[in-house]
Amino acid sequence: MFHFLIPRFIPHTTLQCPYVFSRLFNFRSFSVFSNHPSDNLTLSNLINSCDLSPETSLKLSTRLKLVNPDGPNAVIQLFRSYGFSDSQLSKLVKKRPFLLLSDAENTLLPKLEFLRSIGVSNIDFPKILTGNTSFLVANLEKNLIPRYEIVRSLVRDNKEVVSALKHGSWIFYNHSMVNDSVPNVEVLRKLGVPQRFVSLLVSYFPSVAFNKHSVFVEAVNSVIEMGFNPLKLNFVLALRVIVSMDKENWESKFKIYERWGWSRDICLLAFQKRPQCMLMSEKSINKTMKFLVKDAGLSPEVIAKSPAILSRNLEKVLVPRFAVVKILKSRGLKKRGLTFSSFTLISEEKFLEKYVTPFQKDLPLLLDAYKATKSD
Repeated sequence: MFHFLIPRFIPHTTLQCPYVFSRLFNFRSFSVFSNHPSDNLTLSNLINSCDLSPETSLKLSTRLKLVNPDGPNAVIQLFRSYGFSDSQLSKLVKKRPFLLLSDAENTLLPKLEFLRSIGVSNIDFPKILTGNTSFLVANLEKNLIPRYEIVRSLVRDNKEVVSALKHGSWIFYNHSMVNDSVPNVEVLRKLGVPQRFVSLLVSYFPSVAFNKHSVFVEAVNSVIEMGFNPLKLNFVLALRVIVSMDKENWESKFKIYERWGWSRDICLLAFQKRPQCMLMSEKSINKTMKFLVKDAGLSPEVIAKSPAILSRNLEKVLVPRFAVVKILKSRGLKKRGLTFSSFTLISEEKFLEKYVTPFQKDLPLLLDAYKATKSD
């Protein structure tokens, strides 16, 4: 069946070189050929690039001498046919060297075919499998398929299952986490959380949805106590924040914002409007708040009412757009009462359409000024 993986014209004698292989894989005879000559890859180069320990190298060398010499080549070519580049193959083998000893046709191929059947693409395979090499050693019928069925029951379609794998491939192999996910989602469903928000949590933040049940329930209760509505998107976004942060980190964010004039009540108000503001790093908070308060002249209260501003890129969005609007105001082309959020929270296309293009005749250099202040 694997005639397409190992060209028949390669003799076994050219695939065997035990002596040189035992000397830390400095040999040339193990070759794998793809359809593109530029993609030719030698097994020796692959393993040398993995920086394996001497002990692992010796064990792998010894065991490779005992297997069919076509085996490692079949494994490599199989992964290449599922989208792996040389560097991604190197990363995979470094994490789990003895995959090279696997039966490509009977052990690995069925698992890869199963993942492809649920929608995993060649672009996704390297990300998912290097993120969790345990996929490749777990039993398909006893482990992977049953766990897939559990995850599938939590979301709307296979596309969301694949998204969950891309954002947390380890969930398929962690039996306790898969088991916790069912009662966790049941808690949300009993609260009336819409399925689209449940799916968002599972597919984009699986570390939250699959967390320990007692931790998850405690976080849900905290979010409810803060006044979040289970029917709104911010409920699951706040849940993500609370589950992701320990109490020490949570309190440290309050202290950072307090240094910029926010009271604890203002912090909570901003969190209710934009939960993600509590996930920003201290460096990002300080840089953005410094610009908004000192350069843009906004009060802490104004920022708290539109905390989504904080998540906008400082160099690419806030600074250049502020510069453009400042020019327009100075020329009397825009009202001075213009709110900061009205031009920072819109798309690039809308900003140019509303604040740059209409004024090109009066200010022909406005676009140049905008680009000059915009960092790449």
